[in-house]
Amino acid sequence: METGKLRIKIKLHTNQWKVWSDLARFRVLVAGRRFGKTTLAINELFQNAIRHPASTNWYLSPTYRQSKMIAWKMLSDLIPSELIIKKYEVELRVILTNGSEICLKGCDNEDSLRGVGVSFVVLDEYAQMQSNVWYEIVRPMLTDTLGRALFIGTPKGKNALWESFIKGQQ
Repeated sequence: METGKLRIKIKLHTNQWKVWSDLARFRVLVAGRRFGKTTLAINELFQNAIRHPASTNWYLSPTYRQSKMIAWKMLSDLIPSELIIKKYEVELRVILTNGSEICLKGCDNEDSLRGVGVSFVVLDEYAQMQSNVWYEIVRPMLTDTLGRALFIGTPKGKNALWESFIKGQQ
């Protein structure tokens, strides 16, 4: 990926590239542990933020603590400092030079997620989230931006992730 004169190399394995190159607006990735789901997701968040100036891009996990533990360091290591205007570690938020914003959030305080238009969202460990997070909170936030979503998680029985996977097969 190129951003002006800065070239960023993205390292993904073959199956991650299959997901990356899928142009569907809503995608579901169900894979086992160590597949690299979060690595793929963080790379996509960054790519979307670079390609769409002044966009809002979110990574959601079941809890704020999980977002910080799982994805914050990965995101911080990925983004070159030349592309960062401001980094808010407490808020897990990065503002890029093109005006885009990447935020990591938890779904443990659902009401704090309401009210913002989002361009791209990753729902990590979606199987552990309440189904209303997508239908009542996140999905409406993508409407006015025609935003995209990537659902990722490991199989855990018949739940919201399973339902989304089955729906995508149709």
